[in-house]
Amino acid sequence: MSPPAALGRTALLREQEPEPARFWVRYAPARWPGPARPWLDLAAGGLGSGDLAGGDGAVLEALGGQRLEDLLYLPPVPPALATARDRLAARQAERGTPVLLQLLPGDAAPAPLPTGVVLVWDLLPVAVADVAMAEVAVALAAGGAAGAAAAWPLAAGVGDAHDLDATAAALAAAGVGALQGAALELSGRDRRDLGSGLAEERYLRLFHGEPASAAALARAAARRGLLPLLPRPLPRPPLHGAGNLRVAAALASTAELCLWLGEPESRAQVLLRAARFAARSPRDLTALARDGNLTVLPWLEGEAREVAAEAARGAEPRLWREMLARLAA
Repeated sequence: MSPPAALGRTALLREQEPEPARFWVRYAPARWPGPARPWLDLAAGGLGSGDLAGGDGAVLEALGGQRLEDLLYLPPVPPALATARDRLAARQAERGTPVLLQLLPGDAAPAPLPTGVVLVWDLLPVAVADVAMAEVAVALAAGGAAGAAAAWPLAAGVGDAHDLDATAAALAAAGVGALQGAALELSGRDRRDLGSGLAEERYLRLFHGEPASAAALARAAARRGLLPLLPRPLPRPPLHGAGNLRVAAALASTAELCLWLGEPESRAQVLLRAARFAARSPRDLTALARDGNLTVLPWLEGEAREVAAEAARGAEPRLWREMLARLAA
């Protein structure tokens, strides 16, 4: 049998199209030694599961040998594997690979946090248990919430006892920088597992309730000065392509705001189409913008070109700022 580090990328990783709704994940582990308590699979949009066969850390060791050009997603692990997981994150970040490291309340964040590693706090346990958000925020602040993101589950009967505005306010006070909803597809078995130990009324809401609106959560976040979307973590030298991905992220994120604000879907689709072209373009969009030559790209026009030009210069696009202000209002 081949040693773990020699396993191919296909056996170790799932590759997907990076999207703002999926926290920009490009590579997610195909197998993962997850913790016993419930957690969000941010890449797949479901409940995470623990692969006990990888519980000895062999999967973590093998992933350290992969050379990746875009975002690697590292879900939570049991406490016994936290050191190995942090070592993996640091090793990939040293190569310039952006890493999204997911923690559950009570987990310890790497200290110091390596450059290129972004933290996201998974609030599923909080939403299910109806724990007081203010208490959790204090724990997150102590655990390393400053500048991190928080993921809030959007599923029927999950978190519906929490006031979204109060939740956003508590997270802002803890120093969290972004609060993003995570759409959660639950099977009947998932709902039964999450409902174990809940009162009957809460248990029934898991099956018959309505999920919180992503737009409502985004508005609550914006009102409290939080970003409603995780900014796209970008590759760093010696890796290339960060400029084009920055442009693509600005276009895709602005399209999400369009949809939340109830703008015509056609307006959002123009931005999304430009985002896809920008991410795949062989031309350096930063150089084209610097020389005033974005007009040579037939797929980039109108307000999409304006957003791209500003993002290529490293500025926050005007359209994004305006829509964010409307969302907060």
